[in-house]
Amino acid sequence: MRIKWLSLFSVFVAGSMLLHASAAQVIQKDGLVFVPEHSVFFADVGEGHRWAVQSVDYLANHNIVSGTERLVYSPAETLTRADFVTMLARAYQMSDYVSADNFPDVPDNAYYSEAVSAAKNLGIISGDSDGNFRPTDPLTRQDAMVMLRRTLGRTGLFFPEGSLAAFSDAESIAPYARTDIAALAAAGVISGTNGKLNPTSSVTRAEMAVMLYRALLLEDDGSGNPVYVNRSNVVNLCIGNAFYPNVTIENATEGQTFAGLYVCEEMTGEGEDFTATLGDARTLDQQVVWDGSVLTVDGQTVTVAEDCDAICIDPYGSISGGLVSTGGEYQSAAVSVTNGVVTAVYYTK
Repeated sequence: MRIKWLSLFSVFVAGSMLLHASAAQVIQKDGLVFVPEHSVFFADVGEGHRWAVQSVDYLANHNIVSGTERLVYSPAETLTRADFVTMLARAYQMSDYVSADNFPDVPDNAYYSEAVSAAKNLGIISGDSDGNFRPTDPLTRQDAMVMLRRTLGRTGLFFPEGSLAAFSDAESIAPYARTDIAALAAAGVISGTNGKLNPTSSVTRAEMAVMLYRALLLEDDGSGNPVYVNRSNVVNLCIGNAFYPNVTIENATEGQTFAGLYVCEEMTGEGEDFTATLGDARTLDQQVVWDGSVLTVDGQTVTVAEDCDAICIDPYGSISGGLVSTGGEYQSAAVSVTNGVVTAVYYTK
């Protein structure tokens, strides 16, 4: 059972956070859907950071993370202490806990001021020996884990005692962080790199996204304890320009992974609960021409929907929108046909 998005001071009872099931709406039947390997929000989250794409896009879709500039996420950039607290405040809806009480080195007009105030009042963060928060300092991995574990505790989640035995650098973890890190490791929220936690290293923006994503998707392990379970059949999915987070592929075989275009047998859902049954993978093997009024596919005229999208998928969404008269062909394209009407053209340049 997945623990649905917890706000602060929720009371956790096994299964109690699940949304009540209701009749799901049919989102798509037939046509094509796209499972991206590249971020649909940021041009620089893809090759080299594919392990973070699903997490980054899930958080971006919920306005928890934003770019450093338009279409740029800067996944390898280190994260500041203030920025991580800001993301925690957005994810766990801390606005009710903002007050005039804050750290002396946090300016009242700083974009992170209210988030830091709320986290301070909730006991998620504390000052250094001088009472300062040092908001612009790089955030260490161990401090990120402590802040996250404390935040989860405020939602009512209980974590059983964990172990650090699997990490060869466990002795370098600060005493104040050991219990929190062990708990998150046992729950699958964090994992090491080559058997190390690197607790004093700075957290990158990509690493933060994965950590926070896992925390938001904790499940009940059947005994009332939260755990993150990585599922290869849960993907972010796109239909035209519409983005759907964490869609469960019902007909996936064990260990099967997905990337690219697929025939959609049916996709249903509402809210954040979506399931899909996918058919064969599709290649971009059609030639499509749009002259401003007529659409032809491999030389045949077809009916096109008024709101038909044309989406460049390399990277996905970098050039998207309605059909554009090219005076020639959309090279390497595939059309999505629903009820005999073309609803989207997927292509690469």
